[in-house]
Amino acid sequence: MTTRLWLAVALLSVASTLWAQDMVLMDVPQGWVGCSPQDASCLADEKPGGWVKLKPFWMDTHEVTVGAYRAFVAATGRTLPPQPAGSSEKSPVVNVTHRDAAAFCAWLGKRLPSEAEWEVAARGSYPQAIYPSGGSADHDSANFAGLGGKDRFSGLAPVGSFPPNTLGLFDMAGNVWEWVADGYTPAPPQGQAPATGGKLKITKGGGWNSPPLSLRISNRGRLPEDTASDAVGFRCARDAQAEELTVKTPAPPPVTEPAPTPATAAVPSPAAEAPSVPPPTPSPPQPAPPTTTLAALQEKTLTQVPLTVVHLPGGSFERGCVKGDSWCSADEQPRRIIVLSPFWIGKTEVTVAQFRAFAEATGTAMPEQPSWSGDDYPVVNVTWDEAQAFCRWLSGRLPTEAEWEYAARGGTSGTRYPRGSEITRDEANYDGVGGRDQFAKAAPVGSFPANGFGLYDMLGNVWEWCLDWYQEDYYAQSPDRDPQGPEQGQKKVVRGGSFTSDPGRLRLSYRSSLKPSERWLFTGFRCVIPQRP
Repeated sequence: MTTRLWLAVALLSVASTLWAQDMVLMDVPQGWVGCSPQDASCLADEKPGGWVKLKPFWMDTHEVTVGAYRAFVAATGRTLPPQPAGSSEKSPVVNVTHRDAAAFCAWLGKRLPSEAEWEVAARGSYPQAIYPSGGSADHDSANFAGLGGKDRFSGLAPVGSFPPNTLGLFDMAGNVWEWVADGYTPAPPQGQAPATGGKLKITKGGGWNSPPLSLRISNRGRLPEDTASDAVGFRCARDAQAEELTVKTPAPPPVTEPAPTPATAAVPSPAAEAPSVPPPTPSPPQPAPPTTTLAALQEKTLTQVPLTVVHLPGGSFERGCVKGDSWCSADEQPRRIIVLSPFWIGKTEVTVAQFRAFAEATGTAMPEQPSWSGDDYPVVNVTWDEAQAFCRWLSGRLPTEAEWEYAARGGTSGTRYPRGSEITRDEANYDGVGGRDQFAKAAPVGSFPANGFGLYDMLGNVWEWCLDWYQEDYYAQSPDRDPQGPEQGQKKVVRGGSFTSDPGRLRLSYRSSLKPSERWLFTGFRCVIPQRP
């Protein structure tokens, strides 16, 4: 093979890889753009914030690297701009003008994202978040001015050095400012299409030398389009095609990089997975069939507060990504047989009235509840410690992640949702309205049909705190009987999705996580009462 032909094949391979991998599909009807209602630091050009209608689009999971841009340069005869000392092939490319960035994206059949698309993607499953990581940014979540935590970089960091947001997008805050397609206007965009005109172009996300306030999602940098800066780079987006929308969810296709929720390990092939304990039936492994029917399940009401719990018999079940589910992330795998001891679990999410009784009995401060809530709504704005304290008051605890998934499956096995591969708004309260779901926010507990174990709102309504620390590769390391999660960590597992979630996050195997101290209007909990010997 000649040198020229070898180079052409190599460049085609690089381009193909960049096209096929490392993108996340955003398919949500609307997203928040501009100043968050909780953000007191917004500047005049970030206001007013509001909801913007969106057509589906794809977004790169990483900022474009030096290595990727080098392939573009070799293929087009352009010049690689000077890169800072210490940069590597995995560093974000910088010193690229707006025109350079747009040309690179076009080379791959992509484009620069609009400002609206960038903000919606950065917020992930936190629709009005101030930062991609939630309500605040720290040196464990982003590379910005100063050092501390995971941030040991005085300049650029290799892409993906910090945890992704809930969609699996890396470095949406810090590292480098990112060019977007829009020209600068004195107010945030009112639609998905980029604003045109003007001599300045918008940059988003802040850089390695930025103060924390510049990392806010709604913050708007602006530079002449021919500016080349060692703190400015970019990522690409593209429109979604009709054939890619057979399933309405922003979960990405199977790739070697992660997708929604922190997950950095490669996705193993389901065919290569095997349980680490002998399966109850011959290959392929199957969990033991449920031996208890709904009619036979016991219930009781606790004495401290009128809270009903259901007795689940435990036994073996199949945890994690089900076969054929292309939406799965790496942290949902490998699929394994898990054996659980019997336990009691709340029939519903803990309500405002139930938590108020606990607060009054123990002298605990009642967390502020939203105006749309009421006594029979799930209590929200509770930290992990507050949820665990409530459960301990009942001589219980939060459910382990394995207990939660077993309970949520309701005796079913091998499906994304309790009733099959799809879920509808007649079954759960999630983003949007329709059918039985006429709730713009959370719904009173028990507003939707119970699952096969007689449990309500295991999917949708509010995310539910679990006992476990989150660890992306825990499924490959956990014990097969009564797993309790890692011994330590930085975030706690939340499961089930909420009224802000798309259907992809309501899947029975989907995992997400929050810092134990975080309070959100879409996070609540239910309790487990262990069966005493």
